Parts: sequence; C-alpha cells; structure tokens
Amino acid sequence: MRRAPLVLILLLYLLITIGYGIANPLFEAPDEHSHYFTAQYIADNRRLPVVEADYDEWMGQEAAQPPLYYLLGAPIVAAVGAVGAREQVWLNPFASIGDASALNNLNWVVHTPAEDWPWTGFALAAHLLRLVSTLFGLGTLLCIYAAGRLLWPDDTVPALLATALVAFLPQFNFIHATITNDTLITLLASATLVQLLDLWRRSGRGEAWPWTRLALLGLTIGLAALSKTAGILLLVYSLVFLAVVAWGDGHLRRLAPALALAGGLAVVVAGWLWLRNASLYGDPTAANQFIRLAGGDRNASVVKVLGETDGLLVSLVAVFGWFSLRAPDWVYWVWGAIVALALIGALACLVGWARSAREKSSDPAGRQSSRRTTPLWLVALMLAGWLVLVYAGLFSFMLRTEAAQGRLLFPAILPIALGVAWGLVGSGGCAARRLQRTVRRFAAVPVLLALATTLACLVLVVQPSYARPPVVDGIPADATRVLPQLIDRGQGLSLLAARSETDAARPGEVVWLTLYWRADVPAAPASDGGETGEEAPPPELVIEVFGRDGERIANLHGYHGRGQYPATLWSPGAIIADRFPLRVDPATRAPVLARVFARLADGLPGIEVATVKVVPAAWPVAPETTLAELGDHIALAGTVISPPTAQPGETVIVNVRWYVPRGVPGTDYTTLVHLGQPDRVPLVTGDQPPLSGAYPTRAWQVGETIEDAYRLTLPDDLPRGRYPIWIGMYDPATGERLAATVDGEPQPNNVVLAGWVDVACAPGDTGCDE
Repeated sequence: MRRAPLVLILLLYLLITIGYGIANPLFEAPDEHSHYFTAQYIADNRRLPVVEADYDEWMGQEAAQPPLYYLLGAPIVAAVGAVGAREQVWLNPFASIGDASALNNLNWVVHTPAEDWPWTGFALAAHLLRLVSTLFGLGTLLCIYAAGRLLWPDDTVPALLATALVAFLPQFNFIHATITNDTLITLLASATLVQLLDLWRRSGRGEAWPWTRLALLGLTIGLAALSKTAGILLLVYSLVFLAVVAWGDGHLRRLAPALALAGGLAVVVAGWLWLRNASLYGDPTAANQFIRLAGGDRNASVVKVLGETDGLLVSLVAVFGWFSLRAPDWVYWVWGAIVALALIGALACLVGWARSAREKSSDPAGRQSSRRTTPLWLVALMLAGWLVLVYAGLFSFMLRTEAAQGRLLFPAILPIALGVAWGLVGSGGCAARRLQRTVRRFAAVPVLLALATTLACLVLVVQPSYARPPVVDGIPADATRVLPQLIDRGQGLSLLAARSETDAARPGEVVWLTLYWRADVPAAPASDGGETGEEAPPPELVIEVFGRDGERIANLHGYHGRGQYPATLWSPGAIIADRFPLRVDPATRAPVLARVFARLADGLPGIEVATVKVVPAAWPVAPETTLAELGDHIALAGTVISPPTAQPGETVIVNVRWYVPRGVPGTDYTTLVHLGQPDRVPLVTGDQPPLSGAYPTRAWQVGETIEDAYRLTLPDDLPRGRYPIWIGMYDPATGERLAATVDGEPQPNNVVLAGWVDVACAPGDTGCDE
C-alpha cells in the first residue's frame, strides 16, 4: 500500500499524456515533423543524415542533432514499413506560427484521413514514437521519486509531491506526447542525477564507490551526450559533483579513479560524435548548423534575452501547438501560486537550517561525535547548480538564436521539482513540527490543482483547437439563410446560411460566427506533400468585417474549418457547420453595427452574411437631463452647432448626443436635420441615419449614449441672418415622424430646436444683403 500513491500518479500520467497524444494531431508541436523525418531518414537509408549547404527542409536542424533518439526511433519506423510520408503530409500555407493571439490557422499541418484511426503507415509509426516519448517521461518521474527518497529516506511525502507536480505539469504532458529528443535528454539527465545522489549516500556511509556504478554513470552521461548537446554540460557537472562529494567526505583518494572511469567511459561513448561534427561542420557540437538554419546569429544583447524570460517561464508551464496555443490565465496563476508558496516555505526552511547550524556549532559534544560527510545543504546547492548550468547553456544559445522555450529547461526538471516540493512541505525538521503536520495534511491540494490545470488544458484548449467542424443534418432555425440566387459561391461550394453567436463585442474582443456550407460536386483531393493538387486546389475562405466608413476591422483568410478542413476533404452533399472566431481590431471606432462579408478567394464577390455589434470599451456617461424625447425610446441629450457663425458655402456641423432611456427602438430611423422655419420648405437638409448608417437605431439598447454628427452645407446665395436648425426622426419606409416632446409637451411638426447659426457676409462680397 505504501506504493499505491506512486502507482496512481504514474497511471494518471500515462492516461493524461496518451490523451494529449491523441487529441493533438501529428506534427502540431515544435519541430515534431523534423524529428520524425530524421528517424525516417535513418530507417530508409541506414545512415546518419548530414546537413548540407542545400539542406533538407523536412529534417531541418534536427539532422545535426545528436542521433540517439532517432537511432532508437528508426527501427520502429522501419518495422511499421512507413513509406511515402512526405507525400502525405500537407503543410498549411496560412499557418500562424508563434502567434499566441492567433485564432485561426493554428495548425501547421492540414490533417487528412491518412492520420485517422485505425492508424497505418507513417501515422502508426509517428504515434508509436510518441508513445516512446511518453514512456521516457514515465522513467523521468521514477527518477524524480527515487531522487526524493535518496534525499529524504524517512519521508515519502516530498518525493511523491515532486513526482506528482511534474506528472501533472501541462507542458510536461504535452511535450512527452510528441516526437522530440527533449524527452530522452530529460530522462537521461534525471537518471544521472539519481546516480550521483546514490553515490553521495554511499560515500556518506563510508562505502566505496562500486566500479559498476561508476561505469553505469559514465554510460548514462555518454548516452545523454548522444541525445542532446546538454549532455556535454552533464559530463562537466557530474565530474564536479563527484569531486565535491569526495572532498566533503574526505575520500579524495577515490576521486581520480572514479573520474577516469565515469568520465572516460562517457567520452568513449560520445566522443565519436564530437569528432564527426568537428570534421563535418567545424564545430564539435554542430551548434553552428542550428544557428545557420535558424537564419544566422542574431547577436542579441543580454537585456534582450532577459526580456524573453516571461515567454520562457510561460512555456515551461503551458504553451501548445507551434507556440500558438496558450492556456487560460488561471492555469498560470495556479502554478505561480504553487511556486510562490514553495519559495515562502523554502525561506522558512533556510532560516530553520541556519538556526540549527548555530546550535550544533555551539555544542562541543556534537562536534566531537559528528563524522565528516557532505551535508545535505551542499548537495541541495549542487542540484540547484545543475539548473543554473542548464539555464546558462540555454541563455548562451538564446544570445545567438531565438530559443525561449520552457521545454529546454526540462533536463533540470528533477531539481526544480524537488525544490518546489521541499518548499511546500518542508523536510528534515526544517519547519516546526506542528506546522509540518498542518502543511502535510494539505499536501494533496497543490497536486489536485496541478491535475486540474493539465486536464483543463487537454479538454478545453488542445482538443477543441484542432477539432474539425461538424457535419450537420440541416440548418438550425436561428441561422439566417442566404438568398437563393446567392447560394452558389463557385468552385463547387454553396453557402447556405450564417449564424452570429455574439450579441456584442468591444474592440479587441472576439466574435464567433458559423457558416453553413455544402460541397455540390465531388472534390479531387490535394496532394504533393503539402502543395495542393493543381487540378483541384482547395477553395480559400475569406471573411471580412467592415466598420465605419468601410474600414476593415476583422478578417480571416485560409482553408475552411479554421484552416484544418479544406473543402477538398468534404463529402458531396454534406452540410458543414464551419464555426470560427474573429478578433475585432482594438482601434475600431465604436459603436458600430459592423457588416460581415464572406467570399471565396478568386471566386464570386463577397456577400453580406451577418452583422456584428461593436460597442465602446466604456459608454459615455448617461446624461442627467435630456432636451427632448423622440418616440418612446430615444432621447435628445444635447446639441452643439459648430461653428455658430458661418459664411455662405461653408459647412456647419450639428453635433448631437442621443440617449436610450428605456426599451429598444427596434426600427431603423433616419434623423431629420433642417435649416429654416419648421413650417416651410427647408433651406438646407442634412437628413441621414445616425452615424451615417454605421450604427442604426435598431441596434440601440437601453442605457446607451451615442455621439453623432450631421453636416449642413450652406447655399452660396444664402442671405445674411440668423437661422434655426431643427432635428427630429422619422421612419424612412413611411416618412412618419416620431412624436417629439419637451418636458412632456408635444412639439409642432415633431421637431426640436437644435440651435442657431448666424450667416455672415463673406469678406469683399458686394452682393451680400446689407
């Protein structure tokens, strides 16, 4: 029963991570396709790839990576018999890579039936490689638990807590559900740290270091160096760790043979790769090839790299896809709170350790009876040193190329996890006993919170982001049908109806729209390994949203299904409910009833399919009093004539503030603006819908205050004098004016005096009436 919690943690990890591997389509992770095709190359050619001047873009920089991960994967690819993968992988030309604000075209690859269950060919091979990565993650979790037990042999709580936090870290689950060598270097680095801790324990008990253990350590380090360049750092770190332990325990005589055996074996295992890289690329690490393929050395400053820390930490917790999918904000708050509590607990432990050290130093008997051993605090400091070394290596790499990716810190996940667990629960008596009991009673809380974050990311972020639009039986009743003569959009597609799901949005917010399409003719599937077939290129959907004065405030261009379900994959006659989000431009002038147009690129003109109400981030303050009321729902809150004095031929602006005190107008009214006597033919008119029709009265809601303006151009022959300007509203379909009242009194002709304009003579105008 003591192992039941560990078994449960590992089982949940396996289920969740396999779930990520199923929900996340193939190659929707950083460089996953390159990792796969590097293994495929080795399987097909039975040799390691070489990065040429004209390099293979399907493998990219991974061809210069240490090869162990690909050598382990190649037999799986060969056993499956995967062939023709390059011809079956269809790259999305509209993909939004590295843009976490993107809402559509999140997919790097267009996913065809070749990837559907039951898996065969390259899809089966790729999913098996993903499973291998998942098992590597399982091994890493076992290493974390083993390391915790070595540090705290009398306490299972911190070891279990550290294991669980990593097992339910969303980014750990996601990365270990993909094809990447990061999973192997993470396992081997963690295994190396466990072996170092085991040697520390043995040395502390006065035991000699078994040569078999040292040989295993050297082999593990060598394999790590064959997995990723961080293995070189691991070699240096391990030798320093052994030296510190030997010095701390007073066993310096055993150091030289240990270093020779462990270090020598590691060099024997990995040295051939360094020689090969030096011969091929002039760099034992082949890092120069990474830089070249990434576009060259960016020569970033230290300040710039430090400025990328936020992205590094966020992606350590949860960033999915090609850096284009972020978790909900609360996920980052949860993990931030866990780390913050751990830091507080760690400070308390450090204070406790310092106090304990002072007490021991004042106890002569204690000093005499103590045996010389490397203290736990020094071992903890060395474990933290591995994290510092990994970050330093990443930092130096980031100076040369963009690499602010949290997964690159995973080789140091073991000390990170143990440090957080230690800070959360304390161990070895560093906290008061009563406090320890209280904290341990709630130790499951951060685990449950972590579990909630990764499940939420799987179910609410990853899975829906790559879901294909559904096939429906018919058009829902609340959808607006397209006019029959406009249904045919060309290219074999018909647009049947549209449905807007967002009542109102502010600038910068997202609106959702569903278009109901039907394929009228059988589609010829695209091919050519990412290039659409020449005979039947997939139709490209174009959505444009226009605000005031025809300004485009949102748009979408790509394949249907948010870029994931081109029409060439549809069945003839099937109705596709193509639902997608659009982000309103933050600079949009509001309020406005924006018009949504849909079309196919290089096809028929777009048609208006919906309207979207965009309101200000904050409405103007509601007026305390109003000048008049027009009908039952509209009030005239204020008017300003600008300029109050004008010359013939000039334009006068009538600034108006409308207010909706109650109800909803529900009808599109036109504003009446007349200059002259209200019972006579107006001298000038400026009638037009409010906001030039950009925000019709049918969209107005109770409590809204609308700033409006109308233009009156004075006739060139208008005599000098003082003229009234009248305002009202009418139904353009009938010409009937809304009843105008002031303080409850009906107004003649249902108009309200908006103000006066004084017309003066133009300088030098001899024809002006004196």
